[in-house]
Amino acid sequence: MESFTVPPELKRPKGDIMAARIEVPILVAMIYGIVEFIRLGWSTDHFLYTYAAVLGGVAASAGLFTYFFLVSAQRNRGRKNLLVLFGSLPYVYSLYVMGVLGLYTIFEGLIGKLSVLSMIGGIFWVFVGFHLIYRFYLVTEIVRRHDEGAGLASKAT
Repeated sequence: MESFTVPPELKRPKGDIMAARIEVPILVAMIYGIVEFIRLGWSTDHFLYTYAAVLGGVAASAGLFTYFFLVSAQRNRGRKNLLVLFGSLPYVYSLYVMGVLGLYTIFEGLIGKLSVLSMIGGIFWVFVGFHLIYRFYLVTEIVRRHDEGAGLASKAT
């Protein structure tokens, strides 16, 4: 009988700390979206700064925690497909943070208003998005290497 193992880097408390480091940038962007809701109102005219920030953050958080749950469960083909699906949500959200909140804000500050403060805010969001994508990449790389090692060990026996 085959025994299933979780990567040791993702077991408690190390895994909890890694999940928290990934969740913090998501929460920062969600809080920004909530502040923009208060400032700009409920209108869909500012969709990219309000609804997308909050709802995308909720989806990314759900994807992140489901990803960690699926990593700790024995995976068959269907669960591996779910792992890819839920793992893509934090990646897409980090691209949104870097692209819309970061690069577009820099572009808008440079071309539209010529605002140094807006450009500094854009640089901040590029940093936050990069932090999110890099940390989640490290987790997916740990899982991939562990699965490859487990596959090689099972073929050798």
